[in-house]
Order: sequence, then C-alpha cells, then structure tokens
Amino acid sequence: MLQTKELPEIPKIETERLILRKITTDDVNDIFEYASVPDVTTFVLWETHRAKQDSLDFVKFAEEQFDNNISIIFGIEIKNEKKLIGTIDLRNWKAIHKCGEVGYVVSKKYWNKGYVSEAMKAVIKFGFKELHLNRIEAHCEEENIGSWRVMEKCRMKFEGILREKVFIKGRFRTMKMYSILKKEWKEL
Repeated sequence: MLQTKELPEIPKIETERLILRKITTDDVNDIFEYASVPDVTTFVLWETHRAKQDSLDFVKFAEEQFDNNISIIFGIEIKNEKKLIGTIDLRNWKAIHKCGEVGYVVSKKYWNKGYVSEAMKAVIKFGFKELHLNRIEAHCEEENIGSWRVMEKCRMKFEGILREKVFIKGRFRTMKMYSILKKEWKEL
C-alpha cells in the first residue's frame, strides 16, 4: 500500500472548479479568514484562530502530519479566484486494513455551493485509486446537518451513531458515522 513517505510531495488534484493542493505560508491570510470565524469552527476539534500565528502553526502542523505519515491535508482552492477556502484531509489510514478517514472545513462564505462535495469526491477517488484503500469513513456531529448531507451526496452509507464519542470544547459530542467501500464506489 502506498504511504505518504512514498509520495515526494502532496499531490495536486484538479476538479471542475477546484484545485486541491499543499497549503503553504502564502495561505495564512486565507486560512485565518475562515478559521477565525466561530460558526466555521463550531464542529471541529481545534479552537477558533485568534491570531495569524494560529494559522501559521496550522500550516506547520499540516507539513508535519504529511512528513510523519499521519495525514494528507489538502488546501481547497477555487480555480477562478485563486483563493484557499478550506481544507480537506485523508487521515488515520491503516495499511493492514486499507482504511482511512476524511475530514474537512470550509469558509462560511462558500457553504451550500457544492465545493465540499466536489472536493470530497476527488479525495475519495484519490484514496481508492492512489492509496489503494478499501474503505473510507467520515464522522460528524449529529447536529452538523450540512456535513452529513455532504457524506450522503458522496454516496457514503450511514453506519450508526457513536454516542458521546469525542470531548470537544467542554462537552461530549455524539457523532454520526458514514463510510464508502471501494466496491461501492464508482467515479463519483
């Protein structure tokens, strides 16, 4: 199975409207623009960015995650705007099980425009074709309707409720779990 250390760098993936690519220090202003908005960070594990240094630290974190074979964090850039609007990552894959997990965050200005679904379909394809995964899963908070709708649009199947699975921002959160298997996947 392909591991990130076999990839010389984070690949660039193009879709109809997006470029998924490595994030760099040049993206700090765009990252801060969305990561400093409390509505955007309500359902993520990390805290709202309070200073651009938080966004710079995230860029360094993304690089370390890739270098240490933990995850591939792609920046989501709108082609015609040349603007980073969020990130999508493939993480927690296990070579022996050929399983991975996808997660994402996007600027509120770009919600409900199909960008996350478009990015997710591209990352699912990358996971199955390039990393040779058999299963890709995703979790979201039960209350995060927009997120589980993205999963359903990408033909992921609802597998169940994980009661009080994670402790985020001072309280336990119940998660919904979705997945798609390689044999169920067709070019989305």
